[in-house]
Amino acid sequence: MYLFGVFDGHGGPWCSDVVGQRLFEYIAVSLRPPNDLETIMQKARTMSSHDHSNISSLLLHSYYNPYKDMRNSKIKEIHQINLLKHIEEVYTTFDSDYTDISGALESAFIKLDRDICAEAIPTDTQTINEDLLQICTAGSCACVALIKDTDLYVANCGDARAILGTMDDNGNTSVIPLSSIHNINNNIETKRVLSEHPSNEYHSVIRDDRLLGLLMPFRAFGDIRFKWPKNYLKEYLQPYHKKSNAIPRFYLTPPYLTVRPEIIKHKLTNKDKFLVLATDGVWDSLSPEKVVELIFNHQKGIQSFDRFVINKNEPNKSSIKLKTISKLLYERQQAIKNQPIDQNSATDLIRHALAYTSKGQFDSKLLSDVLTFPHPRSIRDDITITIVYFDQDYIDQIEKKIK
Repeated sequence: MYLFGVFDGHGGPWCSDVVGQRLFEYIAVSLRPPNDLETIMQKARTMSSHDHSNISSLLLHSYYNPYKDMRNSKIKEIHQINLLKHIEEVYTTFDSDYTDISGALESAFIKLDRDICAEAIPTDTQTINEDLLQICTAGSCACVALIKDTDLYVANCGDARAILGTMDDNGNTSVIPLSSIHNINNNIETKRVLSEHPSNEYHSVIRDDRLLGLLMPFRAFGDIRFKWPKNYLKEYLQPYHKKSNAIPRFYLTPPYLTVRPEIIKHKLTNKDKFLVLATDGVWDSLSPEKVVELIFNHQKGIQSFDRFVINKNEPNKSSIKLKTISKLLYERQQAIKNQPIDQNSATDLIRHALAYTSKGQFDSKLLSDVLTFPHPRSIRDDITITIVYFDQDYIDQIEKKIK
């Protein structure tokens, strides 16, 4: 089983950093059978408080996060203690099928957000922690993919997207969308938000295309200003919210924001070539069709660096027709024209997203201007991309086993 994700923060990086560090752990807990959870709890009880970070290694075989963990030691300890509490809670209240992957993904999103938002509330033994408050005041969208054999699940909340790039036997490429954006551009999502509040709030729930006139995504982690009861915001957040009123205007029937993900399942076939998870900075500039085209072109360009050889799978190379060789040479010539600057497809995609003109061309000067502008946030969004390529032989083997 494999997990991949992109996390796009707003109002600061703190919430997205924490979601990126913790969400996979919560998903792993939701997918573990009770006897595994019991073993993990027994091992965790023998650890000192300084060793609680090892709980993650009991849940995940390996975890790669290229970004520096922004949490201090105190916050990490609190998070690990609450992870252990979460494991105990799931174990003691176990009443579902742990093989229900869609249910596990949804549960993990909701329970992590619950903990992120609750950790900032003072208790009898803990005063309010400004670092924890900062985390849940900021917000984060998340798009996560889980792959088990040939089953692909995508759980999305917010405005990131997931798409599949496919190619049929004739070389025709296409796009399969695996997520919906949760903002004003999704009519179904807009109707959902409006339906959850009284009719007298119809003109105030969404104003200027934003939630309460402030927030663009309609689903996200954190963002307690759109979730907590008004008395909580007044008592706990307002004293630390110095720039403006912590309570948004027309804050009548919270919560206005949910983290509940939309989940789509797809059965992989040998026509499915790659999965793209990307934050909205990509989709604001490039269509899904263009993204797939760029990645396929990049692959061809990379392959053209290799020495030209006749297909090793050709049954009789000595009898190959001149017409076939001519076709192969033409395809290689076209690939050479597309030889990329970047070896990495995701980097190449970012390059185009930042400097793709309205005429459908890449502009290197525009890229330079965008990257050297003194106030970049005013002209471009941060971008995160993960591209997952599928091993066709592996997919064929799994399909044969299933049959």
